Amino acid sequence: MRRKAFTLVELLVVIAIIGLLSTIAVVALGSTRVNARNIQRKANLVQISKALELYYANFGAYPSTGGSSNWHGACSVYNSYPDVDTLNASPTSCNDLSAPSWIPGLTSCGFMAKLPRDPNTSKGNTSNGSPAYCGTAGQNCYVYTSTGTDYKLIANCIPEGTLSASDPFADPGAGGARLPYAWAVWSSGASTW
Repeated sequence: MRRKAFTLVELLVVIAIIGLLSTIAVVALGSTRVNARNIQRKANLVQISKALELYYANFGAYPSTGGSSNWHGACSVYNSYPDVDTLNASPTSCNDLSAPSWIPGLTSCGFMAKLPRDPNTSKGNTSNGSPAYCGTAGQNCYVYTSTGTDYKLIANCIPEGTLSASDPFADPGAGGARLPYAWAVWSSGASTW
């Protein structure tokens, strides 16, 4: 009686098919993760902008950083400001902080519990068009500037992948210089910053 078994060729074919399918799955999962991080970044920008509008509705001004050329951020390029204000201020003194977060007063006034960080902060981003420093770990972060009257919030050194000029989050500021590597939200008078 003959015993039925797989031949060596059949086993190699099965192993090759399994290897091909697992490679396809890993590649698909990688692009899904990139898309998920990009969606999270846009959601963070929208969430922060809503908190800024609530702040404006309560105080008649946006949290100021001292001018449109004074950018605050959570990454080292922008002085590594903290995610929360370290001073527990009352709502009437939210603008007078001795140790502000990268958006002064937004957390201590109760508009956000903690300011979000980029979902891939610990890694650099080498997307097309990004400046060289974006490839360094920790340079992709959110940055903020405000005169009190207007504000601009930028997702620096992101998105992962290619940014389209038609994307509503594409940053038109700085003469379009940040267009390949930054998303932004802003008040009406701050689009060119």
